Amino acid sequence: MEPGKLKKDFYRTIENTVREFKMLEPKDSVLVAVSGGPDSVALVLLLIFLKPSYDLDIGIAHLNHLLRGEDSLRDEAFVRELAQKFGLPFFCKQKDVKSHAEHHRLSVEEAGREVRYDFFSMLSHDHGYKKIATGHNKNDNAELVLINLLRGAGPKGLSGIPPVRDNLYIRPLIRKTKKDILDFLKAEDQPFRVDASNTDTTYLRNAVRHRLIPVLESDYNPEIINALDRLSHILRQEEEYLDAEAQKQFESCLTIKDASFISFSKKKLSKLHPAMVNRVIRKGIGKVKKDLRRISLTHMEDILDFCFNRHSGTSLDLPGRIRIYKQKDTLTIKKEERPLREIGKLTKGGRI
Repeated sequence: MEPGKLKKDFYRTIENTVREFKMLEPKDSVLVAVSGGPDSVALVLLLIFLKPSYDLDIGIAHLNHLLRGEDSLRDEAFVRELAQKFGLPFFCKQKDVKSHAEHHRLSVEEAGREVRYDFFSMLSHDHGYKKIATGHNKNDNAELVLINLLRGAGPKGLSGIPPVRDNLYIRPLIRKTKKDILDFLKAEDQPFRVDASNTDTTYLRNAVRHRLIPVLESDYNPEIINALDRLSHILRQEEEYLDAEAQKQFESCLTIKDASFISFSKKKLSKLHPAMVNRVIRKGIGKVKKDLRRISLTHMEDILDFCFNRHSGTSLDLPGRIRIYKQKDTLTIKKEERPLREIGKLTKGGRI
């Protein structure tokens, strides 16, 4: 395709995506997460293109993970120069992600994501940015769907990457493939950085990207990226509906809500479909624990069994200092102040 037409079509698709998902409002301030790779660099160009239409205030944020020595420093320098080229505010932080991963018992990928989003959130709060733009694209979405499928995820996991999250994070490139983005940058004659670690297939995402998807494309479905993206869109719509219904039932079953615990009516829970009971209790755990990390399907099955089938036992322990208490008419989810083992020992000693 002729470069001029390619760029025009690309910009039009992004404009439509932004409009469809209401990603931007007039006079929005947008912090762009920029690694220096093709996706985030294209994102900068696109937001600069949209700046006059929305009267945007744009800033660039770069987190140096300190994982690749001199290459990491060159990435940082590249992004700084990109910000200077377009006269945009530049925010940078260096963080030893490997040490963070070891200290918090996370994978390097999990640790990187955690420190990046903490950094972006801090900048948003301190500098008044109302939106944080990330460069996730259609391939990223398809890869996440496959990864979650391999892990046995439910509908929420298979719904992929949302175009907008928490009315804060926006993904304008979510309808474009990696090839589309590379073709666009070539047409714009815009350089970018290449992260060599993206080819390291010891990381699951890279293995899915470089080994699994090519086989699926060549042997099963040449349109596998679009097929997985379509699946995620269908499931995301259904998940949004079910989540809204779960919120209604959550409020209906709720008897007491406190900062450290939530109580539900067992009678009202018992009248719900098991799938809805599962969603309501997960909401309760999420509100008390602040996340659902390490809460598995096995835990949820144990909770339902404990609540409705077991006659013995008054409490059930979950990760993150969460304890489920069962009374005659209520089920209480509480986050204890001390480790559960410590509480258990004290209880046996008769001091609680």
